[in-house]
Amino acid sequence: MASLSFSITGLDQINRLAAAVSTKTLARSQRAGITAAGRAVPSAAAQGIASRYGISSRRARADIRRPSFSDAGQAVTVPFSRRPPTLTQYGARPGTRATGQPGLGLGMGWGPATKPGRPTTALVLRSAGRQPVAGAFVINGRSGNRLTVRRQSDGGLVSLYGPSVGSIVAGRSQIGEQLRAGMETRARDAFIRAFQRTLDSAARGY
Repeated sequence: MASLSFSITGLDQINRLAAAVSTKTLARSQRAGITAAGRAVPSAAAQGIASRYGISSRRARADIRRPSFSDAGQAVTVPFSRRPPTLTQYGARPGTRATGQPGLGLGMGWGPATKPGRPTTALVLRSAGRQPVAGAFVINGRSGNRLTVRRQSDGGLVSLYGPSVGSIVAGRSQIGEQLRAGMETRARDAFIRAFQRTLDSAARGY
């Protein structure tokens, strides 16, 4: 399990508003802002991943856990699963075999096969496009789900997987740093909006 923790900066400025509003109102506004910030992170992460990787935002969102909040109320921790999705979740398409059936060429004689085979392909990085996966094929699993597998030397089958959401967000992926910065920006914006809604005019100077 991977996780990303971040703090909401600028809370000292908010505390100066305590002279203008009640402590109870200020605390309620701060809790509303922190809660909104935590809830904004999963959708921001899922959308960012889906924009660069060949996995749906809905599938990516399934591997982002519920945010947790520190006792001090100033930090949010969002856990991300490191269990990798199957390659099928990355748009794996089954290959095709060559028909082997010769066609009729010039002069109506037998010619080359009319339909050559194609390998199984998957879309991991959208910028790289759809790539062939050597030796892979798609089967139906025991629970009815489709799996992309490869046959081993002993005849057994091994499932193939794409990168996990945790490794994309918290690891050294191509978009990790950019994704984390975008998540913190989305969280900060959500905090400000929720805080202002709760505190109303007293928080407009924040």
